[in-house]
Parts: sequence; structure tokens; C-alpha cells
Amino acid sequence: AVWLPWRAFCPSLGFGPLRNCSNASMDGCCLEGYLRWFGREDLRTNLLANEPPPEPPSPSLSSSSQLQPEPPPPPRPACLNGSRCRNRDPEHRATEAHPLDRDYAEGCELSQMEPETLTLKVLFDCTDEDGSGRLSCDELRASLGAIRRLLGDEHLPELTDEAWKDMDEDGNGVVNFSEFCHWAGPRLGLPLGMKKMRHKSTNIPHGRTPCNAMNCPCEEFVPSFLQSHRCANCRHKEHLHMKPDRHNSAEEVPFPDYWANAEGDFTTLVPLNKVEVSQFQKLVDRTYSSVYTKDRRKHNPTSPNVPQGYRVKKVLRNENSHNWREYGCRRAELLTRMEEEEDMGVRGPRHLISNVKSMVAWRSIAGVKADRMEEQCNEWYVFHGTSPDAAQQICATDFQIRAAGSNTGTLYGRGLYFAECITKADEYARADTEGSFAVLMCRVLGGRVLYTAEEEPDPEHMVNSCLEGPYDSVLGDREACRNTYREFVFFDTEDVYPEYIIHYQRLAPIRRKTVPGRLASTS
Repeated sequence: AVWLPWRAFCPSLGFGPLRNCSNASMDGCCLEGYLRWFGREDLRTNLLANEPPPEPPSPSLSSSSQLQPEPPPPPRPACLNGSRCRNRDPEHRATEAHPLDRDYAEGCELSQMEPETLTLKVLFDCTDEDGSGRLSCDELRASLGAIRRLLGDEHLPELTDEAWKDMDEDGNGVVNFSEFCHWAGPRLGLPLGMKKMRHKSTNIPHGRTPCNAMNCPCEEFVPSFLQSHRCANCRHKEHLHMKPDRHNSAEEVPFPDYWANAEGDFTTLVPLNKVEVSQFQKLVDRTYSSVYTKDRRKHNPTSPNVPQGYRVKKVLRNENSHNWREYGCRRAELLTRMEEEEDMGVRGPRHLISNVKSMVAWRSIAGVKADRMEEQCNEWYVFHGTSPDAAQQICATDFQIRAAGSNTGTLYGRGLYFAECITKADEYARADTEGSFAVLMCRVLGGRVLYTAEEEPDPEHMVNSCLEGPYDSVLGDREACRNTYREFVFFDTEDVYPEYIIHYQRLAPIRRKTVPGRLASTS
């Protein structure tokens, strides 16, 4: 008990201030009983003057009367799903330990399992209640208490509305893993935590050096006995083969083997050689279509007819370390999540889309180099029309969801729109002062794809299904419903990496006859 020396038991008042006692006088039972209790006559003067005396030392209790501390609760087993557990049932949370619980390591020892190392990825997964790979503001605020208890209050400030707005860099209303890392990383000093998933996002065999020569099927450089600078398999020179595997570098998210840069921070546009440019010319030719849509007239009022073709002038490869790390993290996380969902029976088997025209053409042209894509999470190359200056700006920074739809419209919601045919992407391309146009050839992560062939889809449903629901992207099949083109829509910039800028010129337009009917006004 906590003793206040100017309070004691009184028959009239019970336990209360002595000066409030009306029983006889201050020399009565209360005062005498108080003094006898402490045996200190020197307190009489202070008490009669209604002044609280100095607090006496706490009386020492005998060992037999000391309060015994409560025994610790029995150890809990650790949840087998760890940071990927989506069960928010209070009974489950109370009976099994999770990575943000203080007894998690003890629970893992009890369950004879290896505990997860505390990383930014583990924190993100523990906070991601629905397993969408994105955090809402409410989800993050609900987890801050557990993170503070584990790491200390001084590490994380309150999540204000202004802080949330700054964290949501692309403005889509949710925070992906990379955006979370930008906010939490400097405050917590934890590792990224992607190394265990690197194998899921690297499908080039270890140590292979495929040949970059056009249509060459050689998958590995083997020096010739007589001419060591030539390959014994294909006879092409060594410099035409891809550089050795870099997956053993210190980078948690390794850069592509064929890039000129391997480590550190960099933002570079690397011009491709003539052999490589010829491959892109073939790609443009094979994804060309003469189908006209009303969007072409809308965005090209002075030249509304479809060109007869396109001539590729030059191609630049965008090597941006910051944006690639974000994309690589997202790809590894998406692959892991899709595998776990299938293993746990949360969702049905993934639907892989292998007939994307730009990917089909690229595989036939580039051979083994096209196998760098992760088919298991629907990773494709697709086109995005823009201007030469805007293309360079996007490569240097990134796409912005806030600006999405300003040029292409929002048929499927405010997102990033891509095409598998060069002709559709060219509808939104704009020329520079020299008459040169540009499209971006981007890597995209389709993940779980929401397919729709509706002529008038509900854009709000499309957005919510991808940001808050089970899907990652939208495939709008206007080819099926209007005989024009398929479009691919994404609502998170982490799902897109602009890897190439294709500079080209339009050839002479086709003289189109205005024929009444469906195709004359399709979009």
C-alpha cells in the first residue's frame, strides 16, 4: 500500500485527512492513534498546523509478508505461418505467438521451428492483414502499438494524415512495400529482408551467359580451344554473350545480368547497338495492326489515320537502381504471396496469361533472352505511348498514379494503361520538335488478373478489386467486345518498370475509308 503520512484512520471519517475530523479535537483519537502508529512525537506540531509532514520511509516488511510476483504465463507455441498469418481471431492471437510478440522466440523454441529474423519485410507482412501486398492507413496505425512495444517508443512517431500522404508516394491511397521501407527504414534501421525470396525472382540459371546475337539459341559462353575470345558453341565473340551471373553480389535485389551497371546507385540511359535495335524493329513490325479506333482521332486530330508502319531510330535501356529495387522487391513478394495462397488454399490456382502479343513476339525474336521474365507471376513486356521528353522523365523518376488518366482516359479506373500492340500505344505518343515519337517498353507484373470484356465496365469496381481485393491488374479485352485492342491496367507504380525507350518515326498514313459500321467508331 502507498502511505500518505497526513492521512490516517478515523472512526468518524474512515481513512481520510486528519484535519477534516470533527471528533473532539485534533488531540483526539485520530491524532493520538496516528502518533502511536509511527511513534514520532515530533510530528504533532506539523499536523496541528495542518501541514503535511515529510513522507516517512516505507516500513520494511518481513520476508514472510512480502508480496510474491505473479508467475509468468505458460509459454505459447509459435504460429507456423509466422508473419504471413492472416488469422486475426482473438483466440488464435492469444494462444499462438507471432513475430511481433515478445515471446515469439520462446514460442519458436517450444515449437521446434526457426524464428523469422526481424526485418522490414516481416514488419510489413505482419501489418498486411488481408495479404494484399499493400497497407491501408488503418492497418498501419493498428500495428504501430505492437511495433513500439517490440522496438521501443522512440523509434516510430505518430502516423499523422500528413505523414501518410508523404508515405503514399504515387498517390493511389495505399502503401506498398517499397513506400513502407522509405518511411520505416531510416527510423528502425532494420534490413530489407528480401534475400530469402531472391531465388523466386531469378529464373536465369546460375552462371549462364546467353548469347545476345539476334536469334542465336546459345545459352552459355564456352571459350573455343583455338580462339578463346569466341564461343565454341555458336562461334560468336565473347562480348556478345551476357555478362556472368551477379546474384552473389551484396545487393539484396540483384540487377539484371545484361545491364551495364552492377552495384551501387545509378540512373543511366544506355544506348543499344545496331543488332539490338534491329530486334526492336522486328518487335514493332510483329505487333503492328491497322485497326483504327476513335482514340486515335481524339489524340491525333491533325493525323487521325493509322500509319502504314513505324521505323525504329534508336533504343535506350533505362538502368535505374532505385526503381529496379522497388520493382524487384514487388516481384519477389508477389511470387511468394501467390505460392503461399495456393499452398494454404486461400485462393484458387493462378491463371497464367501466355498469349500477350508483345511477349509472344519478343520470345520469337530474342530467344533465350526473353526467358528473363517471370511467367509464374504474369510478368510481361508491354508498350506505353508518350513523348520523348516525358519518357526520359518517367525513367529518371517513375510513373505517378496522381497523373494517371490525364492522357488516356479512365475507362477501367484511374491507373497506368499499357498495350500489347505498338499501334495502340502509338495513339497516345507525341512527337518532339524533330518529329520523333517515343513509346516505353515496360516490364509489368500482372499477378492475379481481373479479366473483363464489358463494353462499359464499372471503373470503381476495377480499382477496388485491385487495391483492396484479390486482384493485381485489369485486362480490358476490347478486342473481344469491340474488335480493337486489349489494354492492361495497373494501379501501383511498383508493378511497372520502364526498361526501354523506343524512339521511332511514323510512316505514311493509310487512307482510311469511312464505312458505316462498328469498326468506324470503336475504341
